[in-house]
Amino acid sequence: MTPADLLDRELRRDGARPLLTWYDDATGGRVELSVATAANWAAKIANHLVDEVGAEPGDVVAVEPAVHWITAVVMLGAWTASGQVTVTGSPAIDISRDAMGVGLSGVVGGQPDAYVGMPPDASAAALSLDGRTWTHAELAAAALHAASHHGIGRDDRVLSTLPCDSADGLDAGLLVPLAAGASVVLVDRVDATGLAARCETEKVTHTAGVAVPGLPRLDG
Repeated sequence: MTPADLLDRELRRDGARPLLTWYDDATGGRVELSVATAANWAAKIANHLVDEVGAEPGDVVAVEPAVHWITAVVMLGAWTASGQVTVTGSPAIDISRDAMGVGLSGVVGGQPDAYVGMPPDASAAALSLDGRTWTHAELAAAALHAASHHGIGRDDRVLSTLPCDSADGLDAGLLVPLAAGASVVLVDRVDATGLAARCETEKVTHTAGVAVPGLPRLDG
């Protein structure tokens, strides 16, 4: 099992269900991605990395770890293309992170909607972070274990304010909800005064990076 397998599993289970909802409280921006939409972006990004960037299996793919839906789909695309994600160095796809993904679409929009390459080798390196390297299989297994440990299931929603430059941020903001068949709410530049109402509106069950009375945290 790999992160790409987890995404494919959820696509086959229910591609129409929400996977990721992103907010920028400084601008009022909100974007919601279904599993199918996220998978479509990931496939286009993977094809771009292989066809245009020349990425080979195992190549390092630098990703800017901003709290943004684009970060999530770029990481998924890198893993789909058998890349090894890192959050340091010049980004492999240098784009603006606008709310609606206009910049990203301008770069990868012409790519096929399905990845045409080979699936990742589960034993190959998939992530280098904080001096440690995980394989594709280790990333998926760790996410599945964390989901089970925290009791996260398909009806849960995790709100995270953490960037993906730490294991906690990557787990809470993408991998654990994906492994559990749950969904994630990413909030950038969070307005703490409206956070409790946001959690109620979005039916949040767990948080990371911020404390909300009555809700368990995945980090710390």
